[in-house]
Amino acid sequence: MKHNTHYFIAVPIEKEQQTIIQNWLATKKDKLPFQSWVHQNDYHITLAFLGHVDSNHLLKQLSERINNKMENIQPFILSLKDMNVFGRSDAPRIFWAGVEDSISLDHLQSEVFQACTEIGFTLDSKPFRPHITLARRWKSERPFEKTEEFQQAFSNIQAPFRVNKIHLYRTHLDRSPKYEAIEVFPLQGEQ
Repeated sequence: MKHNTHYFIAVPIEKEQQTIIQNWLATKKDKLPFQSWVHQNDYHITLAFLGHVDSNHLLKQLSERINNKMENIQPFILSLKDMNVFGRSDAPRIFWAGVEDSISLDHLQSEVFQACTEIGFTLDSKPFRPHITLARRWKSERPFEKTEEFQQAFSNIQAPFRVNKIHLYRTHLDRSPKYEAIEVFPLQGEQ
């Protein structure tokens, strides 16, 4: 049975960085014929995809577990790094922005992953590849090309942002923006 509502935990991207990314994309979209573009308010870095959840009790347990883990995690800074794709390099499935390597982000993801699995969620075991999805499904006869000039243009974006909270999101596939933050978990570790 297919469910239209899914849940995931993610780092939200702040309004200023959403706008910076959106402004950069506006100058490139005519050269990037993707089928669908992610609404800028939906930009995020997924830490754990939960899928469909039948139980409010399970979500409540998860909230308590994550709040406890966030008490020991300090806010930190992330910077955009590059753009890349998932899927075939000439006809990608996903076009995304990456962030600089971050021990703090890796630790945060590990703690969230652990909290989810401790209460029974089965999560994807692929290695964590932090990214912000920008567009989906290449729809051109000509192949996608990630030129050095294009890559350089993106890497020149200076948009560091502070990660001081994570969200539990609910997906609404029939809306845009389609992700609703239903709970906020502040990072509360002492500075």
